[in-house]
Amino acid sequence: MTLAIGKPKFAHCALGLGRSLKLIGDTTKRVVITDQTDFPWDKSFDEILTPQDPFQWTLFSKLSALERTDADQVLFVDGDCLAFKRLDPIFDYCQGKGVCVQGKMISSGNWYGDVPTHLAKHGVSEMPQFNGGMIYFERSPQCKDLIRETFEEGQKFSESGFHYDSPLIPEEPYLSLAMAKFGFQNPGKAHLIPDEMDFTNSATGLIGKLDMDVMRNRCAYVCRRFDVRYVEPTLFHASRYINYSTYWKQLDQLEWLEKYEGEHPFGYMSPLQKLERSINRRYLKLIKKLD
Repeated sequence: MTLAIGKPKFAHCALGLGRSLKLIGDTTKRVVITDQTDFPWDKSFDEILTPQDPFQWTLFSKLSALERTDADQVLFVDGDCLAFKRLDPIFDYCQGKGVCVQGKMISSGNWYGDVPTHLAKHGVSEMPQFNGGMIYFERSPQCKDLIRETFEEGQKFSESGFHYDSPLIPEEPYLSLAMAKFGFQNPGKAHLIPDEMDFTNSATGLIGKLDMDVMRNRCAYVCRRFDVRYVEPTLFHASRYINYSTYWKQLDQLEWLEKYEGEHPFGYMSPLQKLERSINRRYLKLIKKLD
């Protein structure tokens, strides 16, 4: 499930995600929540839903799929992601673990404000730092409890002490707090995926070149996140790279491939390919490789 709410650029991004999943042959049912009606959603998504939450609570819509679909397992993926590997391993890894996010436990530093201050205020010793661009959850009592507790924490946003500039209330710090307070002590309620698994990666701290090409199903780079690592993610989260032409070139390529599919029949061979085949056949006959 993904979101495409607000500006048209978010719809272009979400279509890129859907198209990239289709291109690599991922068969997971795809759902988009969007207020952008003038886009060809039905070519890349199985279900199109309209927003129900007030705009300020848009990001909390990430956790609404159990109520709005009949799915037993849900992987929320931000619209500005591109898929380079199929999603089955993520579902298999997370099954039975409750709400799963990828990241690291922290007790110092700065994340939505001063972390030690957050911990002291909310009575926990550490909390998970993660990017909400990928969240897994499933249809279980424990999982539903944690989602409810996340919403309850979010309702207290004015007194939470978390700092952010956006008018949208981010789900990340409130889900993190709910996991820290109620989740990890209960089996099947919450799980922190090790960041090194790279189910998702946003190339934060990129070192050198971002090698990305949807035509070759290639996404690889070195970056400095919690440590310096070579990464080939399942899901590349464009995040800040939405402002780079490299990402938008991939979206253009995916759009072109979708148009190509609609305009050419099964097994289509261009005149140039036919000419090349003819020349090669004659050459192979000449050197006695073909009769």
